[in-house]
Amino acid sequence: MTTNSDVAPSTKSATLTDHDESSSLGRLSERPVLFIRMDRLGDLVLTMGADSVFSETQKSSEVTSSVDWWIAPSTGFIADHAIPRRRVREMKLKVQYREFKQLLKEVKARNYRTAVVFHAPWWVSILLWLARIPNRVGVKSQWHTFLFLNKSVRQKRSLSEVSEYEYNLQLVENGLGLPEGSASRAPLELAIDDGWQKETLADHGLEKNKYAVVHPGMSGSARNWPTSHYISWIGEAAKKETIVVTGTASDEAVLDPIRQALAGAKNIVWLDRKLSGPMLLQVLDGARVVLAPSTGVAHLAAALGRPVIGLYSPVKVQHPKRWGPQGPAVTVLVPDVECPGKKSCLGTQCELHDCMNRISLESVRAVW
Repeated sequence: MTTNSDVAPSTKSATLTDHDESSSLGRLSERPVLFIRMDRLGDLVLTMGADSVFSETQKSSEVTSSVDWWIAPSTGFIADHAIPRRRVREMKLKVQYREFKQLLKEVKARNYRTAVVFHAPWWVSILLWLARIPNRVGVKSQWHTFLFLNKSVRQKRSLSEVSEYEYNLQLVENGLGLPEGSASRAPLELAIDDGWQKETLADHGLEKNKYAVVHPGMSGSARNWPTSHYISWIGEAAKKETIVVTGTASDEAVLDPIRQALAGAKNIVWLDRKLSGPMLLQVLDGARVVLAPSTGVAHLAAALGRPVIGLYSPVKVQHPKRWGPQGPAVTVLVPDVECPGKKSCLGTQCELHDCMNRISLESVRAVW
C-alpha cells in the first residue's frame, strides 16, 4: 500500500503502532481507517493533516499505521515526505469493471471500519457501500453521497467561512460524532532529505537560502496575477538575487510570454518541467521565499515551513480565507475590493473585474 519515493531511506526502520484507547475514538481505530482525497496537490496538502485524530503525529520517520489514504496519481510524494509518513495508494480516477471488482475484494479483505471521503469519483461511494464499511463519511453534496454514504455531513463550503483545512477537520469530527476540536489543528508538515537536496541544488547551480522561487502558473481554478506583473517582478527581483521559475507543462500559456519577455536576463533559472515531485520539494525548501498564486506550490512551500507570498482572488469561493496556505510564515495578498462574485469572477459585468492588477509590485516588495 505504500508508494515508491525518491526519499533517501531512513536510518530507522519503519514501525507500526496501533491505538488501544478505551475511548470511542480508540474503538473506531481498532480496525484500519480509510481516508480518500483524489484530486489536486494543494487540496491534498490541506486535507492530509486531518488524520491526526486517528494517528500518532510525533515527529519521526514512522509510518502511520491506523490510516490508509487513497490519493490521485502523481501525488504520492507528498505522503512520502509528510511527518509522519503516510501509507497511501495512488488511484486512477476511472476504473474498468474488472478493476472495480478486484478493488472491492481488496477493500473487503482490509476490513475497514471507517472511510472518510473528502473528494472522490462517484464509483468510490458505491464501492464503499458494497464493501459494507460500517462508517461511510463524506460531505453531503452530490447524488452518490446521499445514496451510498451513511454519515454524510452538510457543509456549505461555497460560503468560504473557514479554511479548507478546517472544513476537512470538521468533516471528520462531525461525521464520526467526535467532540468539536478533538482533531489537532496543526497543519501538515513536510520534510526533505538534506543530502538529496544538496545534490539537486548543485545540479542547477543553486545554494540553499540564496535564491527565491516564483511559480506563475496555476490550474485556472482561481484568478491569477497578470502576466505583465510577473514579468515586471521577476525582472526587478533578478537584479538583486537569483530567481528560480518553476512550472509544469500545463503552465505553458503563462510561462511562454514571461520567458520571451525576459529572454537573456541574468540571474533567472528556468526549472519549469525539469523537476520531479521530490525535486520540487527540495528546491522549494531551499528557497529564501516563494511567490505563487492559488496553486499547489504555495501549499507545498507552506507545509515545508518556507516563507510564502500568496497572490489570491477576492471571489468568494477563491478567497484566501478558504484556500490560503497553512504554514508558519505565510503572507497573503488579495485585492482590497468588495467583490460581488460568489462562485466565479463576473468579468466585464463587474466594474472591478481587473482587480488583480491592484496587487501592486510595491505590495509584493513590502513583504519580499
